[in-house]
Amino acid sequence: MLEPKERTDDLYTIYGMTPRVMGEWLRLMGNMLRIYDIYVSILYKALKDITYDKKDRDNYMALLNRLDGILDRELRSEEFAHLLADCLDAWFNIHSAIKNVYPIRSMDIIYEALLAEQFRYYINMLASILSLDHVPRDTSSYTVMYSKGKARLLHYTSSNRGYPLLIVYAMINRYHVMDISKEKSVVKKLMENGIDVYLLDWGHIEYEDLALEDYLHILDEAVDTIRRTSGKDRISMLGYCWGGILASIYASQHKDKLNSLAVMAAPIDFSKDDGILAVWARSIDARRLVREYNHMNGQVLDIAFLLRNPVRYTIMKYLHLYERIRDRTFVETFFAVERWLYNTPNVPGRLYEQIVEDLYKDNRLVKGMLKVDGRSVDLRSIDIPLLSIVAENDDLTAPASTLAINEHVASREKKIMRIPGGHVGLCISSAAHKQIWPNVASWIKDVTDGRESHAEGREEVME
Repeated sequence: MLEPKERTDDLYTIYGMTPRVMGEWLRLMGNMLRIYDIYVSILYKALKDITYDKKDRDNYMALLNRLDGILDRELRSEEFAHLLADCLDAWFNIHSAIKNVYPIRSMDIIYEALLAEQFRYYINMLASILSLDHVPRDTSSYTVMYSKGKARLLHYTSSNRGYPLLIVYAMINRYHVMDISKEKSVVKKLMENGIDVYLLDWGHIEYEDLALEDYLHILDEAVDTIRRTSGKDRISMLGYCWGGILASIYASQHKDKLNSLAVMAAPIDFSKDDGILAVWARSIDARRLVREYNHMNGQVLDIAFLLRNPVRYTIMKYLHLYERIRDRTFVETFFAVERWLYNTPNVPGRLYEQIVEDLYKDNRLVKGMLKVDGRSVDLRSIDIPLLSIVAENDDLTAPASTLAINEHVASREKKIMRIPGGHVGLCISSAAHKQIWPNVASWIKDVTDGRESHAEGREEVME
Protein backbone atom coordinates (compact mmCIF):
# COMPACT_ATOMS: atom_id res chain seq x y z
CA MET A 1 0.00 0.00 0.00
CA LEU A 2 3.06 2.27 0.14
CA GLU A 3 3.51 2.19 -3.62
CA PRO A 4 1.26 5.18 -4.51
CA LYS A 5 3.04 7.34 -1.92
CA GLU A 6 6.42 6.33 -3.34
CA ARG A 7 5.23 7.25 -6.83
CA THR A 8 4.02 10.62 -5.53
CA ASP A 9 7.44 11.22 -3.98
CA ASP A 10 9.02 10.36 -7.32
CA LEU A 11 6.90 13.03 -8.97
CA TYR A 12 8.00 15.51 -6.32
CA THR A 13 11.60 14.60 -7.06
CA ILE A 14 11.17 14.83 -10.83
CA TYR A 15 9.49 18.23 -10.84
CA GLY A 16 11.03 19.68 -7.68
CA MET A 17 7.56 20.42 -6.30
CA THR A 18 7.97 19.20 -2.75
CA PRO A 19 5.46 20.50 -0.20
CA ARG A 20 8.12 22.92 1.05
CA VAL A 21 8.74 24.31 -2.43
CA MET A 22 5.01 24.60 -3.08
CA GLY A 23 4.72 26.52 0.18
CA GLU A 24 7.49 28.89 -0.93
CA TRP A 25 5.73 29.43 -4.29
CA LEU A 26 2.56 30.38 -2.43
CA ARG A 27 4.52 32.74 -0.17
CA LEU A 28 6.17 34.31 -3.21
CA MET A 29 2.87 34.77 -5.07
CA GLY A 30 1.22 36.21 -1.98
CA ASN A 31 4.02 38.74 -1.48
CA MET A 32 3.98 39.76 -5.14
CA LEU A 33 0.24 40.38 -4.95
CA ARG A 34 0.74 42.50 -1.85
CA ILE A 35 3.44 44.53 -3.60
CA TYR A 36 1.14 45.00 -6.62
CA ASP A 37 -1.65 46.10 -4.28
CA ILE A 38 0.62 48.70 -2.67
CA TYR A 39 1.46 50.28 -6.04
CA VAL A 40 -2.20 50.32 -7.10
CA SER A 41 -3.19 51.87 -3.76
CA ILE A 42 -0.53 54.56 -4.13
CA LEU A 43 -1.78 55.44 -7.63
CA TYR A 44 -5.33 55.59 -6.34
CA LYS A 45 -4.31 57.93 -3.49
CA ALA A 46 -2.53 60.18 -5.96
CA LEU A 47 -5.45 60.31 -8.38
CA LYS A 48 -8.42 60.68 -6.07
CA ASP A 49 -7.85 64.29 -4.99
CA ILE A 50 -6.78 65.72 -8.35
CA THR A 51 -9.29 68.09 -9.89
CA TYR A 52 -9.74 68.32 -13.61
CA ASP A 53 -10.70 71.95 -14.03
CA LYS A 54 -7.13 72.96 -15.03
CA LYS A 55 -5.07 72.46 -18.13
CA ASP A 56 -3.82 68.95 -18.82
CA ARG A 57 -0.20 69.93 -18.13
CA ASP A 58 -1.14 71.05 -14.64
CA ASN A 59 -2.88 67.75 -14.02
CA TYR A 60 0.20 65.81 -15.09
CA MET A 61 2.45 67.78 -12.75
CA ALA A 62 -0.02 67.56 -9.87
CA LEU A 63 -0.20 63.80 -10.30
CA LEU A 64 3.58 63.47 -10.50
CA ASN A 65 4.20 65.61 -7.43
CA ARG A 66 1.62 63.75 -5.39
CA LEU A 67 2.93 60.39 -6.58
CA ASP A 68 6.49 61.37 -5.68
CA GLY A 69 5.52 62.19 -2.13
CA ILE A 70 3.43 59.07 -1.53
CA LEU A 71 5.90 56.71 -3.23
CA ASP A 72 8.80 58.18 -1.30
CA ARG A 73 6.98 57.60 1.98
CA GLU A 74 5.49 54.17 1.25
CA LEU A 75 8.41 52.54 -0.60
CA ARG A 76 10.96 53.63 1.99
CA SER A 77 8.86 52.25 4.83
CA GLU A 78 10.03 49.40 7.03
CA GLU A 79 6.90 47.48 6.08
CA PHE A 80 7.65 47.58 2.36
CA ALA A 81 11.33 46.75 2.86
CA HIS A 82 10.34 43.72 4.95
CA LEU A 83 7.85 42.63 2.30
CA LEU A 84 10.50 42.91 -0.42
CA ALA A 85 13.01 40.94 1.67
CA ASP A 86 10.41 38.24 2.36
CA CYS A 87 9.58 38.02 -1.34
CA LEU A 88 13.23 37.56 -2.28
CA ASP A 89 13.77 35.05 0.52
CA ALA A 90 10.94 32.90 -0.84
CA TRP A 91 12.40 33.04 -4.36
CA PHE A 92 15.92 32.18 -3.13
CA ASN A 93 14.50 29.16 -1.30
CA ILE A 94 12.74 28.01 -4.48
CA HIS A 95 15.84 28.58 -6.59
CA SER A 96 18.03 26.67 -4.14
CA ALA A 97 15.60 23.76 -3.79
CA ILE A 98 15.29 23.02 -7.51
CA LYS A 99 19.04 23.10 -8.17
CA ASN A 100 19.18 19.33 -7.76
CA VAL A 101 16.35 18.78 -10.25
CA TYR A 102 16.94 21.19 -13.10
CA PRO A 103 20.08 22.61 -14.78
CA ILE A 104 19.28 25.84 -13.00
CA ARG A 105 22.45 27.71 -14.03
CA SER A 106 21.66 27.17 -17.70
CA MET A 107 18.08 28.26 -17.11
CA ASP A 108 19.25 31.43 -15.35
CA ILE A 109 21.50 32.33 -18.28
CA ILE A 110 18.67 31.74 -20.77
CA TYR A 111 16.23 33.81 -18.71
CA GLU A 112 18.72 36.69 -18.35
CA ALA A 113 19.44 36.59 -22.09
CA LEU A 114 15.71 36.80 -22.85
CA LEU A 115 15.31 39.70 -20.42
CA ALA A 116 18.20 41.56 -22.04
CA GLU A 117 16.69 40.90 -25.47
CA GLN A 118 13.43 42.53 -24.36
CA PHE A 119 15.29 45.71 -23.46
CA ARG A 120 17.18 45.62 -26.80
CA TYR A 121 13.86 45.19 -28.61
CA TYR A 122 12.48 48.24 -26.81
CA ILE A 123 15.48 50.36 -27.85
CA ASN A 124 15.26 49.20 -31.47
CA MET A 125 11.52 49.86 -31.52
CA LEU A 126 12.04 53.34 -30.04
CA ALA A 127 14.67 54.11 -32.70
CA SER A 128 12.25 53.04 -35.41
CA ILE A 129 9.36 55.09 -34.01
CA LEU A 130 11.54 58.20 -33.68
CA SER A 131 13.09 57.64 -37.14
CA LEU A 132 16.61 57.57 -35.76
CA ASP A 133 18.85 55.58 -38.05
CA HIS A 134 22.01 56.14 -36.07
CA VAL A 135 22.78 58.04 -32.87
CA PRO A 136 26.46 57.47 -31.96
CA ARG A 137 27.24 56.12 -28.51
CA ASP A 138 30.45 58.16 -28.37
CA THR A 139 30.36 61.73 -29.66
CA SER A 140 33.99 62.58 -28.81
CA SER A 141 36.94 60.73 -30.34
CA TYR A 142 39.40 58.92 -28.09
CA THR A 143 42.37 56.58 -28.01
CA VAL A 144 42.53 53.46 -25.85
CA MET A 145 45.66 53.94 -23.73
CA TYR A 146 45.41 50.80 -21.58
CA SER A 147 43.17 47.76 -21.24
CA LYS A 148 42.78 44.86 -18.85
CA GLY A 149 40.02 42.32 -19.25
CA LYS A 150 36.92 44.30 -20.21
CA ALA A 151 38.27 47.57 -18.75
CA ARG A 152 39.72 50.29 -21.01
CA LEU A 153 41.38 53.61 -20.29
CA LEU A 154 40.11 56.16 -22.82
CA HIS A 155 42.09 59.31 -23.64
CA TYR A 156 39.96 61.90 -25.39
CA THR A 157 41.49 63.70 -28.34
CA SER A 158 42.34 67.34 -27.65
CA SER A 159 45.27 69.75 -27.61
CA ASN A 160 45.10 70.05 -23.81
CA ARG A 161 48.05 68.51 -21.97
CA GLY A 162 48.56 70.52 -18.80
CA TYR A 163 45.71 69.33 -16.58
CA PRO A 164 45.14 65.56 -16.76
CA LEU A 165 41.86 64.37 -15.19
CA LEU A 166 40.77 60.77 -14.79
CA ILE A 167 37.01 60.23 -14.60
CA VAL A 168 36.27 57.09 -12.61
CA TYR A 169 32.83 56.08 -13.76
CA ALA A 170 30.46 53.86 -11.77
CA MET A 171 30.96 50.10 -11.94
CA ILE A 172 27.18 49.71 -12.11
CA ASN A 173 26.54 51.48 -15.45
CA ARG A 174 28.26 52.25 -18.75
CA TYR A 175 30.21 55.47 -19.19
CA HIS A 176 28.32 56.86 -22.22
CA VAL A 177 26.25 59.34 -20.20
CA MET A 178 29.46 61.38 -19.75
CA ASP A 179 29.53 61.91 -23.52
CA ILE A 180 25.85 61.47 -24.33
CA SER A 181 25.55 64.00 -27.17
CA LYS A 182 27.40 66.89 -28.77
CA GLU A 183 25.23 69.37 -26.86
CA LYS A 184 25.32 67.58 -23.49
CA SER A 185 28.79 66.04 -23.30
CA VAL A 186 30.58 66.40 -19.96
CA VAL A 187 33.79 65.24 -21.65
CA LYS A 188 33.50 67.90 -24.34
CA LYS A 189 32.69 70.65 -21.83
CA LEU A 190 35.75 69.82 -19.73
CA MET A 191 37.99 69.75 -22.81
CA GLU A 192 36.60 73.10 -23.97
CA ASN A 193 37.70 74.49 -20.63
CA GLY A 194 41.28 73.26 -20.86
CA ILE A 195 41.15 69.81 -19.20
CA ASP A 196 43.01 66.78 -20.58
CA VAL A 197 40.32 64.12 -20.10
CA TYR A 198 40.82 60.41 -19.45
CA LEU A 199 37.99 58.03 -18.55
CA LEU A 200 37.84 54.46 -17.23
CA ASP A 201 35.37 52.31 -19.14
CA TRP A 202 34.77 49.21 -17.01
CA GLY A 203 33.23 47.34 -19.93
CA HIS A 204 30.14 45.15 -20.10
CA ILE A 205 30.91 42.57 -17.43
CA GLU A 206 29.34 39.17 -18.01
CA TYR A 207 30.10 36.74 -15.21
CA GLU A 208 33.61 37.70 -14.08
CA ASP A 209 34.09 37.40 -10.31
CA LEU A 210 35.64 40.78 -9.55
CA ALA A 211 35.92 42.50 -6.16
CA LEU A 212 36.80 46.01 -5.00
CA GLU A 213 40.50 45.13 -4.90
CA ASP A 214 40.42 44.08 -8.57
CA TYR A 215 38.93 47.42 -9.57
CA LEU A 216 41.50 49.26 -7.44
CA HIS A 217 44.37 47.42 -9.13
CA ILE A 218 43.04 48.40 -12.55
CA LEU A 219 42.54 51.99 -11.36
CA ASP A 220 46.10 52.18 -10.06
CA GLU A 221 47.52 50.86 -13.35
CA ALA A 222 45.40 53.38 -15.25
CA VAL A 223 46.70 56.23 -13.07
CA ASP A 224 50.30 55.15 -13.68
CA THR A 225 49.60 55.01 -17.42
CA ILE A 226 48.32 58.59 -17.35
CA ARG A 227 51.32 59.75 -15.32
CA ARG A 228 53.68 58.25 -17.90
CA THR A 229 51.68 59.60 -20.85
CA SER A 230 51.24 63.12 -19.49
CA GLY A 231 54.66 63.42 -17.87
CA LYS A 232 52.95 64.53 -14.64
CA ASP A 233 53.74 63.05 -11.21
CA ARG A 234 50.20 63.79 -10.03
CA ILE A 235 46.82 63.89 -11.75
CA SER A 236 43.29 64.92 -10.79
CA MET A 237 40.54 62.35 -10.23
CA LEU A 238 36.74 62.59 -10.39
CA GLY A 239 34.54 59.70 -9.22
CA TYR A 240 30.86 59.51 -10.16
CA CYS A 241 28.33 57.50 -8.09
CA TRP A 242 29.91 54.13 -7.15
CA GLY A 243 32.99 55.36 -9.00
CA GLY A 244 33.24 57.98 -6.24
CA ILE A 245 33.45 55.22 -3.66
CA LEU A 246 36.33 53.67 -5.58
CA ALA A 247 38.05 57.04 -6.10
CA SER A 248 37.78 57.85 -2.37
CA ILE A 249 39.29 54.52 -1.38
CA TYR A 250 42.06 55.00 -3.94
CA ALA A 251 42.82 58.53 -2.71
CA SER A 252 43.14 57.26 0.85
CA GLN A 253 45.85 54.83 -0.26
CA HIS A 254 47.58 56.68 -3.13
CA LYS A 255 47.23 60.40 -2.40
CA ASP A 256 50.84 60.90 -3.51
CA LYS A 257 49.69 60.29 -7.11
CA LEU A 258 46.83 62.81 -7.01
CA ASN A 259 46.56 66.58 -7.15
CA SER A 260 42.90 66.61 -6.17
CA LEU A 261 39.83 64.46 -5.63
CA ALA A 262 36.28 65.25 -6.79
CA VAL A 263 33.31 63.07 -5.80
CA MET A 264 30.04 63.48 -7.68
CA ALA A 265 26.76 62.02 -6.37
CA ALA A 266 28.77 59.33 -4.60
CA PRO A 267 27.42 57.54 -1.51
CA ILE A 268 30.02 57.92 1.23
CA ASP A 269 28.21 57.92 4.58
CA PHE A 270 25.60 55.26 3.95
CA SER A 271 23.74 55.99 7.18
CA LYS A 272 22.70 59.27 5.53
CA ASP A 273 21.57 57.68 2.28
CA ASP A 274 17.84 57.20 2.84
CA GLY A 275 16.73 56.98 -0.79
CA ILE A 276 14.41 54.23 -1.95
CA LEU A 277 17.12 52.11 -3.59
CA ALA A 278 19.40 52.46 -0.55
CA VAL A 279 16.59 51.28 1.73
CA TRP A 280 15.89 48.35 -0.58
CA ALA A 281 19.60 47.46 -0.79
CA ARG A 282 19.80 47.26 3.00
CA SER A 283 16.82 44.90 3.06
CA ILE A 284 18.38 42.42 0.61
CA ASP A 285 20.45 39.44 1.70
CA ALA A 286 23.28 40.15 -0.75
CA ARG A 287 25.29 37.13 0.35
CA ARG A 288 22.37 34.83 -0.42
CA LEU A 289 21.76 36.51 -3.78
CA VAL A 290 25.41 36.08 -4.78
CA ARG A 291 25.40 32.48 -3.58
CA GLU A 292 22.47 31.73 -5.85
CA TYR A 293 23.41 33.77 -8.94
CA ASN A 294 27.10 34.76 -8.62
CA HIS A 295 26.23 38.32 -9.71
CA MET A 296 23.51 40.98 -9.72
CA ASN A 297 21.77 41.03 -13.09
CA GLY A 298 21.86 44.39 -14.85
CA GLN A 299 18.33 44.20 -16.22
CA VAL A 300 16.96 43.43 -12.75
CA LEU A 301 18.60 46.67 -11.62
CA ASP A 302 16.91 48.48 -14.53
CA ILE A 303 13.55 47.18 -13.33
CA ALA A 304 14.33 48.30 -9.78
CA PHE A 305 15.09 51.81 -11.06
CA LEU A 306 11.71 51.89 -12.82
CA LEU A 307 9.85 50.66 -9.73
CA ARG A 308 10.90 53.75 -7.78
CA ASN A 309 8.18 55.59 -9.69
CA PRO A 310 6.61 53.59 -12.54
CA VAL A 311 4.36 56.44 -13.68
CA ARG A 312 7.11 59.08 -13.84
CA TYR A 313 9.64 56.76 -15.51
CA THR A 314 7.24 55.27 -18.03
CA ILE A 315 4.03 57.13 -18.93
CA MET A 316 5.00 60.69 -18.02
CA LYS A 317 8.36 60.75 -19.74
CA TYR A 318 6.73 59.71 -23.02
CA LEU A 319 4.15 62.47 -22.66
CA HIS A 320 7.06 64.89 -22.25
CA LEU A 321 8.70 63.39 -25.34
CA TYR A 322 5.47 63.86 -27.30
CA GLU A 323 5.33 67.52 -26.29
CA ARG A 324 8.81 68.10 -27.76
CA ILE A 325 8.69 65.64 -30.62
CA ARG A 326 9.59 68.38 -33.17
CA ASP A 327 12.74 69.32 -31.25
CA ARG A 328 15.20 67.00 -32.99
CA THR A 329 18.05 67.71 -30.57
CA PHE A 330 15.83 66.83 -27.61
CA VAL A 331 14.58 63.66 -29.32
CA GLU A 332 18.09 62.44 -30.09
CA THR A 333 19.25 63.14 -26.53
CA PHE A 334 16.15 61.39 -25.15
CA PHE A 335 16.93 58.32 -27.22
CA ALA A 336 20.62 58.33 -26.26
CA VAL A 337 19.73 58.50 -22.57
CA GLU A 338 17.17 55.69 -22.91
CA ARG A 339 19.72 53.51 -24.68
CA TRP A 340 22.22 54.21 -21.90
CA LEU A 341 19.69 53.55 -19.13
CA TYR A 342 18.81 50.09 -20.41
CA ASN A 343 22.34 48.94 -21.12
CA THR A 344 23.19 48.13 -17.51
CA PRO A 345 25.91 45.49 -17.15
CA ASN A 346 25.87 42.70 -14.59
CA VAL A 347 27.51 43.61 -11.29
CA PRO A 348 30.10 41.00 -10.24
CA GLY A 349 29.01 39.03 -7.20
CA ARG A 350 31.93 39.78 -4.90
CA LEU A 351 31.74 43.51 -5.67
CA TYR A 352 27.98 43.60 -5.12
CA GLU A 353 28.30 41.76 -1.81
CA GLN A 354 31.04 44.11 -0.60
CA ILE A 355 29.12 47.25 -1.54
CA VAL A 356 25.81 46.13 -0.01
CA GLU A 357 26.99 44.25 3.07
CA ASP A 358 30.09 46.27 4.01
CA LEU A 359 28.89 49.72 2.98
CA TYR A 360 25.11 50.03 2.70
CA LYS A 361 24.51 47.86 5.78
CA ASP A 362 27.63 48.22 7.96
CA ASN A 363 28.77 51.69 6.78
CA ARG A 364 32.40 50.60 7.13
CA LEU A 365 33.86 53.28 4.87
CA VAL A 366 33.29 56.21 7.25
CA LYS A 367 33.73 54.06 10.35
CA GLY A 368 37.28 53.19 9.29
CA MET A 369 36.44 49.48 9.38
CA LEU A 370 36.71 48.72 5.67
CA LYS A 371 39.54 46.52 4.48
CA VAL A 372 40.40 46.14 0.81
CA ASP A 373 43.09 43.75 -0.33
CA GLY A 374 44.23 43.35 3.26
CA ARG A 375 44.68 47.10 3.77
CA SER A 376 42.54 49.29 6.02
CA VAL A 377 40.82 52.24 4.37
CA ASP A 378 41.07 55.47 6.36
CA LEU A 379 39.42 58.50 4.79
CA ARG A 380 41.27 60.71 7.30
CA SER A 381 44.46 60.07 5.36
CA ILE A 382 43.06 62.14 2.46
CA ASP A 383 44.56 65.62 2.73
CA ILE A 384 44.50 66.73 -0.91
CA PRO A 385 41.99 69.37 -2.16
CA LEU A 386 38.44 67.95 -2.24
CA LEU A 387 35.46 68.90 -4.38
CA SER A 388 31.96 67.56 -3.64
CA ILE A 389 29.34 67.78 -6.42
CA VAL A 390 25.68 67.06 -5.66
CA ALA A 391 22.22 67.40 -7.19
CA GLU A 392 19.75 68.73 -4.66
CA ASN A 393 16.92 66.43 -5.82
CA ASP A 394 19.02 63.30 -6.30
CA ASP A 395 16.82 60.26 -5.54
CA LEU A 396 19.57 57.70 -6.20
CA THR A 397 22.24 59.05 -3.84
CA ALA A 398 21.17 61.35 -1.02
CA PRO A 399 23.21 64.60 -1.17
CA ALA A 400 23.86 64.33 2.57
CA SER A 401 25.61 61.01 2.00
CA THR A 402 28.01 62.58 -0.53
CA LEU A 403 28.65 65.76 1.44
CA ALA A 404 29.52 63.73 4.54
CA ILE A 405 32.97 63.04 3.07
CA ASN A 406 33.91 66.56 4.13
CA GLU A 407 33.57 65.48 7.76
CA HIS A 408 35.91 62.51 7.40
CA VAL A 409 38.92 63.79 5.44
CA ALA A 410 41.88 65.90 6.55
CA SER A 411 41.80 68.15 3.46
CA ARG A 412 42.19 71.84 4.22
CA GLU A 413 40.80 72.92 0.89
CA LYS A 414 37.21 71.78 0.42
CA LYS A 415 34.62 73.04 -2.02
CA ILE A 416 30.99 72.12 -2.66
CA MET A 417 29.06 72.61 -5.89
CA ARG A 418 25.28 72.10 -6.12
CA ILE A 419 22.61 72.27 -8.78
CA PRO A 420 18.87 71.61 -8.73
CA GLY A 421 17.79 68.38 -10.38
CA GLY A 422 18.58 64.71 -10.12
CA HIS A 423 21.37 62.16 -10.34
CA VAL A 424 21.56 61.93 -14.14
CA GLY A 425 20.89 65.66 -14.48
CA LEU A 426 24.44 66.27 -13.26
CA CYS A 427 25.53 65.01 -16.68
CA ILE A 428 22.76 66.03 -19.05
CA SER A 429 20.94 69.08 -17.67
CA SER A 430 21.46 72.54 -19.11
CA ALA A 431 22.07 73.87 -15.60
CA ALA A 432 24.95 71.44 -15.10
CA HIS A 433 26.60 72.41 -18.37
CA LYS A 434 26.27 76.11 -17.65
CA GLN A 435 27.00 76.19 -13.92
CA ILE A 436 28.89 73.05 -12.89
CA TRP A 437 31.33 71.83 -15.52
CA PRO A 438 33.08 75.12 -16.42
CA ASN A 439 33.53 75.71 -12.67
CA VAL A 440 34.82 72.15 -12.15
CA ALA A 441 37.41 72.74 -14.86
CA SER A 442 38.47 76.05 -13.29
CA TRP A 443 38.78 74.43 -9.85
CA ILE A 444 40.93 71.59 -11.22
CA LYS A 445 43.26 74.04 -12.98
CA ASP A 446 43.55 76.33 -9.95
CA VAL A 447 44.29 73.45 -7.59
CA THR A 448 46.81 71.90 -9.98
CA ASP A 449 48.62 75.22 -10.49
CA GLY A 450 48.71 75.83 -6.75
CA ARG A 451 50.09 72.40 -5.88
CA GLU A 452 52.69 72.50 -8.66
CA SER A 453 53.86 75.96 -7.57
CA HIS A 454 54.09 74.73 -3.98
CA ALA A 455 56.09 71.68 -5.10
CA GLU A 456 58.49 73.86 -7.11
CA GLY A 457 58.94 76.13 -4.12
CA ARG A 458 59.82 73.20 -1.90
CA GLU A 459 62.40 71.95 -4.43
CA GLU A 460 64.07 75.38 -4.53
CA VAL A 461 64.28 75.45 -0.74
CA MET A 462 65.76 71.95 -0.66
CA GLU A 463 68.44 72.98 -3.16
